[in-house]
Amino acid sequence: MPGFSDFLSPETMRRLDHLALGSRWTAEGGRAGQHSSAVKGASVEFRDHRDYVQGDSLRHLDWKVFGRSERYFIKQFQEETSLRVHLVLDASASMAFRHSGKLTKFEFARELAAGAAYLASHQQDSFGLVVYDDQVRTWLPAKGGTRHTRHFLEALAAHQPAGRTDTGKALEALAEGMARRGLVLMLSDLLDAPDAVFRALAHFRRRGHDVVLVQVLDPAELDLPFDGVSDFIDMETGERLEADAALVRAAYREAIGTAIQGFRHRCGGLRVDFRITTTDRTPSDFLNELLASRKRLGA
Repeated sequence: MPGFSDFLSPETMRRLDHLALGSRWTAEGGRAGQHSSAVKGASVEFRDHRDYVQGDSLRHLDWKVFGRSERYFIKQFQEETSLRVHLVLDASASMAFRHSGKLTKFEFARELAAGAAYLASHQQDSFGLVVYDDQVRTWLPAKGGTRHTRHFLEALAAHQPAGRTDTGKALEALAEGMARRGLVLMLSDLLDAPDAVFRALAHFRRRGHDVVLVQVLDPAELDLPFDGVSDFIDMETGERLEADAALVRAAYREAIGTAIQGFRHRCGGLRVDFRITTTDRTPSDFLNELLASRKRLGA
């Protein structure tokens, strides 16, 4: 039976124990927790006043304000709730690539997902898993508890990258099923039609989710560090292209740089947190950097 130790070393788990997952915006969880909620209720932290409406409970009237203004106001409080963490993992065939990295892109992304789930579990937050290629292959809605954690880890261990990518087709309907807002951590190499990716992201944002999009690449996909004439094979279609790497390297680097800048610009327009990482790093180092950066932004 898989456990977190199948994906995370003891040292990694010790490092994660000092980190925290959070959302840049309010969360809608299913139970009391440590994150601010979008729902106003009667909890410990005062938030605001509103006018009294007939039928409101008198125990929430602010009598001090009434004494000063002779107007009735109801105290509103900020509920604390758990965070729903949705881990969305691209398992298409291109994610199996490894050249200069220590892990395949899929292995790197899977360890990132396991690390985020480990954090959510320790925070008493709920977490779920989506694995997709050109369709959703696994969908575990965000929950908590020992049984759910076991199912999550079993599903994470069961998948190997295969098939073609169609992010838009796979994820558009999924966003409609995630009714309560939360944190969506999407892990992909983004070797897909950009418009399809952004259609899916727009669906998540319309539902109020805080979306973190992580592009996972092998260093060779940025640099094209090959010598001489090479045979380049599309891992999803089998299409082959023979080219002299030295002759196309400059144009390739410019094209990949332009594509990344395009993702960054369009993510900014949607208020999606876009990050890029390469597989020559350790997933725990990247996760530590990501969460530290988001903490500075208030997440």
